Amino acid sequence: MMMKMKKTLTAALALLLTLSALPLHASAQRVLLKDVARVQGVTTNQLVGYGIVTGLNQTGDSTSVVFTSQTIQNILQAFGLSTSSQNVRTRDVAAVIVTANLPPFAHSGDNVDVTVSTLGDATSLQGGTLVLTELKAANNLVYATAQGPLSVGGFYASATGAGGPNSILQNHVTAGRIPQGAVIARDMITNIQQDQSGFSYVLTTPDYLTAARVAQILNTKFGPGTAHANDAETIRVNLPARYAGDDVDFLAQAGELPLDADELAKVVVNERTGTVVMGGDVTLAPCAIAHGNLSITIATNNTVVPAAPFSRTQPPVQTNTTVTASQTGTRKLIYVSGAPTLMQVVRALNTIGVSPRDLISIVQALRDAGSLQADVEII
Repeated sequence: MMMKMKKTLTAALALLLTLSALPLHASAQRVLLKDVARVQGVTTNQLVGYGIVTGLNQTGDSTSVVFTSQTIQNILQAFGLSTSSQNVRTRDVAAVIVTANLPPFAHSGDNVDVTVSTLGDATSLQGGTLVLTELKAANNLVYATAQGPLSVGGFYASATGAGGPNSILQNHVTAGRIPQGAVIARDMITNIQQDQSGFSYVLTTPDYLTAARVAQILNTKFGPGTAHANDAETIRVNLPARYAGDDVDFLAQAGELPLDADELAKVVVNERTGTVVMGGDVTLAPCAIAHGNLSITIATNNTVVPAAPFSRTQPPVQTNTTVTASQTGTRKLIYVSGAPTLMQVVRALNTIGVSPRDLISIVQALRDAGSLQADVEII
C-alpha cells in the first residue's frame, strides 16, 4: 500500500514539473467591442403585477387565502355583480404574481413573454388562464398588460388532495409562462436617444487596461477625441460630426472593432454545488499543500418497541441515530514551486485523487496564505 502511494505521489510531482515547463497562456484574448461593452442606459427593465388565474380543476387557493376571495369580489364588482366572502369559493382560482422583462427600445404594441407564479396555497396552475393584469415598473407606471392561457410544462393529479399518497407530480406546476402574453402599452425612452452629443460604453468586466484599449481603438477608427476612459468601467464617447443624429451607424461600426481584452486572474467557487471555475492565467507562489479528508456518517435505525400484552394500540417505533466522524486517506504534503498556473496545479492534484470539494478548501487556504495570485469569489 505504501509503495502504491509513493508511486502515485511521484507521478503527480512529475506531472507538475512537466506542466510547469509549458508556456503560459497569453493574458489577453481577441474579442469584438460589442462582446465586452454595452451602451449605458440601454438595458432591460423589470415589470411586475398582481392578478388571478381562473379555470383550475380544484387546484386553486383554499378559503384560508383571504386576498384571493377579496380579489374575486373586486373583479365581480367591476362587472356589476355584488357578493360576499361567504359566497366565494376559490378552489378554481389562484392569486398569482406576474413578471416580465421589458427590452430596451420597446414600442407600444410589441409582445413579450410573462412568468406567472402562485402567491397563495394553490397546488397547480395547469389548465389555467390569466385574467387581464397590469404590469408596472419601478416608477409605478403601467408599461404592459398580460392575459392568456398558461403553459406549465408538467402536470399534477391527485385523488386524495394536495400532497396525498395517491398523487403524481411532474415538473413544477405552481409556476408557468405565457409566450408573448404581454402587450406593451408604453414606449421605452433610453439615454442614448435623449443625449444627442454622445453616450458612454460600460464594460461587462471592469478593467483599466481593457478600458484604455477601447478608447484607443475608437480614437484610431473615428479620429482623436472620440473616446476617453473615465474609469475602469466607463468610456465616454463623443459622436463625431459626421455621425450626428445617426447613432445606429456609429454603434454598428464600433461594435465590430476587434480588441485585446485583458483577462482577470479570478477563481469562482460555489460551495453549494462543489464547483470551481478558474482562469488559466492564475499563478501560485511557492507553497506546500497538505489536506486530509473528513468523512461524516449518519445512520438511522428504527426499532419497534414491543407493546404491552393484550394491548390494541400500535406498537411504538423508536428511532436510534448514530453519528460517526473519521479521517480517511493518508495526509500528503505536496511542494509546489512558483510560476505554474493554477490549472496546472489542479491537474497534478487530480492525479492524487483530490475531489472538487477538497479543492475548494485548498483554493481558499492558498488565498489566505498569500500564495494564490488571484481574486477568489464565493457564490
